[in-house]
Amino acid sequence: MTTTLTVILPIFMLLGLGWLLRLRRFPGNEFWRLLDPLVFYILLPALLVRNFANVDVKQLNVLPTAGAAVLIVITATAVLLLLRRYLTMGGPAFTSLVQSTVRFNSYIGFAIAAGLYQTAGLTIFSIVVAAVTPLANLISVSVIGRYGKYRGNSSRKKLLLTVLSNPMIVAVLVGVFLSLSGIGLPWVLDPFFEVLGRAALPLGLLAAGAGLEFRALRHSGQAVFMACFTRLVLVPLLAIAAIWIFQLDGLSRMAIIIYAIMPVPPGSYILARQLGGDATLLATIIVASTLFSIATVPLWLFLLG
Repeated sequence: MTTTLTVILPIFMLLGLGWLLRLRRFPGNEFWRLLDPLVFYILLPALLVRNFANVDVKQLNVLPTAGAAVLIVITATAVLLLLRRYLTMGGPAFTSLVQSTVRFNSYIGFAIAAGLYQTAGLTIFSIVVAAVTPLANLISVSVIGRYGKYRGNSSRKKLLLTVLSNPMIVAVLVGVFLSLSGIGLPWVLDPFFEVLGRAALPLGLLAAGAGLEFRALRHSGQAVFMACFTRLVLVPLLAIAAIWIFQLDGLSRMAIIIYAIMPVPPGSYILARQLGGDATLLATIIVASTLFSIATVPLWLFLLG
């Protein structure tokens, strides 16, 4: 438990530091506006490409790990759709509930996987991210299109192509190709990608913290607590079942657990705002789930680790 807390506490402290620095407008609003794209499109992909290029992908438990992650997402979505008629919330609010359940904060997950299990943990967790991200985005866009404010908006197709071409997924595919082909990273690029990758997680956590809007907590209500419950309790319980079904152990098991216990990512707010979900509700859920996860993440790791 002490080792787990030693890894987790600095992660949440970085989130808090990012929020505080943005609140103080240091070093400036333009910096925070550009930091997240820098991490998302350059630093994190460099980290993932190098990790996969330097490991033997054939030795990784890829299919069962990815299968377990996909099963969790599909099952969670099915549960919410079956319960839809019994929920008193409106359509846009329901889309925020679904997004909160299927999407997760990968920056925190990467940091925990790397902190607890070093490069091996980071690599196997990347498989989970690559499996879940396109499916979660597809579900989010589809549900918002069905229940959101702007039903039938043709711009959804363009945005769907954007979310499916996620740079993290592309980076994993490139890294896997370099590993399976035996090409690897050229000797010049390997140290360059290593330096870029070192900056990815701390800067990513600062960016995630900067994206938190604590003022949104003024809009807390039943829907917020329901979303936090599904994300931080229901999904981990589904993960336990998926781990048993696919007979996962070792790093594959822990990668699924880390994915399942993550809070809602700040990027969900942008998708809701663009497509017609309940962006205000989702902003509240993001902050609330992150605050609750300070307690639930170490608790789940202690119980399941």
